[in-house]
Amino acid sequence: MKPLDGNNNSISKLTRRGFLGASAGIGSLALANNKLFAETISSVYPARQIDEIHGWGSRPGMVSIGFNENPYGPSPRAIRAVTDSIMDVNRYDFVAYTNLENAIGDHLGLEKDPNPAFGANPLFGKSLYPVYVEGGSSFILNQVTMLYGVKNGAGEIIEIDPGYGGVTRAAMSLRSQFGAEIKIKRIPTTSKFVHDLKAMEEAITDNTTLVVITNPNNPTGTLLSYQELERFINNIPRHVTLLIDEAYIDFVREDNYETGISLALKYNNVIVTRTFSKMYGLAAMRIGYAVASKSIISDLRASGNSWGLPSINCYAAAAALKDLSFTRQVKRLTGETKDYFYRELDILGLNYIPSHSSFVLVNVEEDAQAFQKKLMEKNVRVRAYDNDAIKNYIRVTLGTLDEMQVTVDVIKEELKA
Repeated sequence: MKPLDGNNNSISKLTRRGFLGASAGIGSLALANNKLFAETISSVYPARQIDEIHGWGSRPGMVSIGFNENPYGPSPRAIRAVTDSIMDVNRYDFVAYTNLENAIGDHLGLEKDPNPAFGANPLFGKSLYPVYVEGGSSFILNQVTMLYGVKNGAGEIIEIDPGYGGVTRAAMSLRSQFGAEIKIKRIPTTSKFVHDLKAMEEAITDNTTLVVITNPNNPTGTLLSYQELERFINNIPRHVTLLIDEAYIDFVREDNYETGISLALKYNNVIVTRTFSKMYGLAAMRIGYAVASKSIISDLRASGNSWGLPSINCYAAAAALKDLSFTRQVKRLTGETKDYFYRELDILGLNYIPSHSSFVLVNVEEDAQAFQKKLMEKNVRVRAYDNDAIKNYIRVTLGTLDEMQVTVDVIKEELKA
């Protein structure tokens, strides 16, 4: 078994209302061990049956915890922004996405550009920061692959395995559709499923064009520090572009953790991408953004389609950024359900990879794809991979407490079967 933090005998505060997002509760519990902890949770907050589950945005009787979506839905402020602007859809809104870019810049505390490269025409607004929004971060990953992964019809791309693989898939598509001569190197993670930066660095050649780091990594949930990232940047050639995908960065619980945003502003060969699909609960609206040097942002904008991003989506995202109480609550609830899930897994004797994200990779000690199908037959949707390194692991998105308790019960049933 893998403990959360090496100290299984110290249990933090837990309240029933804490899981529900309110202020009152049963009080703090100082418990001696994981089993007692889990039993106490069950006694004060009995698990629902599967047919009683009706998650936000999901059909009744289904525990949908396979796609890393936000189980708590979108911010109420985002919903209000949609309703406030819905009657204006008969008009073009040329400033919605530049306003969103500026809202992101404000939110991140970036320095305003006194001479913005885009937006001289007041009709289209002014982007005051080195921020670029687009219809989903996946679209941006595709752009980065085309612009920086391929040079003169050829390229060499490095990405870890197991890893998200979005850039790898984009490169394979370019290779098959357009005959681009792209070499793809998938570098195994360390034994602890962390990016092997030394091996990645050693894999770089004069032909390498693009290196990808997903941080926290998906599907392993492991995290690199700011210092590790900066050392890596300083050790790679300047002709190599580094893409840091921070889709799950908002779930990191380390105190004073420094993200890669400042690295994207400090180095001309670094791009950081993020999404509104995870923490902000706007997956169906498809909104992502990139932070990078002015020249990179100009390249992305020239090859992009930000005008194709609906203005309503932009207003929803801008409103979600301002709802700090909502994101704090989502982060807290995600952390609490993660701690509960860890302790249940410890009781079951199942190994897992301690996660810095909104999901946990769990070793079920049998073929994960077969196990996934068994859970799906009981209306619990998780994720499994056709990958030898994690062939016995399922990836479980952290749902609500109700959903996680049902999931634990179903996993127990399957392990006994």
